[in-house]
Amino acid sequence: MRSRDCAMPASSPEGLQGAVERLYTALGGGDGDVVMGLLAPTFEGRIADGMPAGAGTHHGPTSMLRDGWWAIGRAFKVVAEPESWVPCADGRLLVAGTYRGVVRGTDVRVNARFAHLWSGGSGGLTALEQWTDTALWRAALDESARR
Repeated sequence: MRSRDCAMPASSPEGLQGAVERLYTALGGGDGDVVMGLLAPTFEGRIADGMPAGAGTHHGPTSMLRDGWWAIGRAFKVVAEPESWVPCADGRLLVAGTYRGVVRGTDVRVNARFAHLWSGGSGGLTALEQWTDTALWRAALDESARR
């Protein structure tokens, strides 16, 4: 059973936050099946310009997972730690928090603030816009290359 089959519609405020919480957990655990089950077929994700991996707009769940999130995951072992959840008047959800982790294969730390703007519909999560301090990500990668 796919995750969205038993969840509240991501178009409701409770359903959207619940779906995003499950997505963060699945991404942190590397569970691509759960991630794919939470994303609508029309999902569009935008990773901040300047990210050292995964940057740009990704059309569709497979592209977002493979070329967005997993591309970041190949270079970094990080988790998104949400700190605030702000429902928007238009039904979207703004999540602010901190990415915490390391450059893969090193002890070089990455701690970067983020803001995620999520949209959802009856078919699952439909869109993500990500903002983060990409210079911190690049600095960590550069430091790891010098070691």
